[in-house]
Formats: sequence, C-alpha cells, structure tokens
Amino acid sequence: MKCPKCNATINTEQINVKTDIAQCTSCGTLFKISENLGNDAYDSFDKTNVVAGTWYKTEHNDTIIGATTRSPVAIFMVPFMLVWSGGSLSGIYGTQIIKGEFNLFLSLFGIPFIIGSIVFWGVTLMSIWGKVEVTLNNKGGKVFTGIGTIGLVKNFLWKDITALKEKKANLRYPGSQGGSLVFEGQKRISFGIGLKQERLYYLLRAIKSAIIKNHWK
Repeated sequence: MKCPKCNATINTEQINVKTDIAQCTSCGTLFKISENLGNDAYDSFDKTNVVAGTWYKTEHNDTIIGATTRSPVAIFMVPFMLVWSGGSLSGIYGTQIIKGEFNLFLSLFGIPFIIGSIVFWGVTLMSIWGKVEVTLNNKGGKVFTGIGTIGLVKNFLWKDITALKEKKANLRYPGSQGGSLVFEGQKRISFGIGLKQERLYYLLRAIKSAIIKNHWK
C-alpha cells in the first residue's frame, strides 16, 4: 500500500485493518485503508489509451481530463422537445398573442410546461454538445459541466478534499448508466451525471492517477 500524500510504501505494522486506518511513517499522514486500496492500478494508468469521447491533456501546470456527454438519445430528444415545447407553449401562449388577449388561468397553467421545457432542452443540448471537464493543478482545480464555455464551474482546493468516489445515482440521466463522481471533504462536488459508464470510469481512473503521480494529496 502507498501513502496517498507522499507515495511512500506503508509498513505492515502501520496498518490497522480493524479500525480501517493506516499511518505513513514518512510524512505522518493518517488515512482510511478502504479508500486507498488499489493505488498500484492507478499508477499504471496509460493516459494515451483514451476511451472514445474522452481526453487527457496538459497545459502549462494544469492537467485537463474530460469527457463528452454526447449520446444517441439526442435522436429521440430533439423531435420530442420540438413537439413538447412547440406544441404546448404555442398552444398556451401563442393563441393569447394571436388574439391579443391575456388569460391568467392559461398563463399560470403553462408555467410547468415552461420549466419542463427549460430542463429537458438542457438535457437535449447536453446530449448533443455537452461535456464534463476537470482541471487539476498542485493547488486544487475546477470541474466544468456545460456546452462550450457556457456552463457550471465548481472550484476546489486539495486541502478541502479527502477522497474521490464513484456514486450510483437513483435518478438516471437519459443515455447514461446513472452514475457520477464525487469529491468529498469540507466541500462536496458531484459531477459526471450524464456520462456513459465507460467514460465515467475513465475519468475516475485518470483523475486518481494524476493525483497519485503528482503527489497532490
């Protein structure tokens, strides 16, 4: 077993399986055994062997690991949304505009359709052009989820993060396997919802490998 902070080999006498705790004699770090098993597998990770729809690159002092959320589900989502938003909203609000009359009841009735259109169009656009990209450096990093340069950015520092885990989600994103990745610690950052399982697993291995090889934790 390797120390997650300095990568030194942990002596057997410093491992307490019963309490799930180990301590590094080199740097004094205490850590959970269960969260650090299998680090050798991440040490051997080959960044050039990318999965289709993923990327791994280095720019200056940053390591950038990402995956596209593109999915064949877009073939079904686009016509569905044209009918959903086009038919329902034009029927509710278009008729009022054409007649030049305001109907309070119909306007209130249409609010759920507006909200639904915004949510499902977001899902549709992500299935066509979306991406999840994680930028890492020696201080911390950021997680971007969106389209092009438009989206949600979550920043973090390594001092606030204790583990990276894979989580199975109860709500399945169309076209995905229902999973996500989570940075846990003082901050909790969840990302990767909407990715195919093989892309999600690639991100997990690539991020852990980068953390271990660069001794960022």
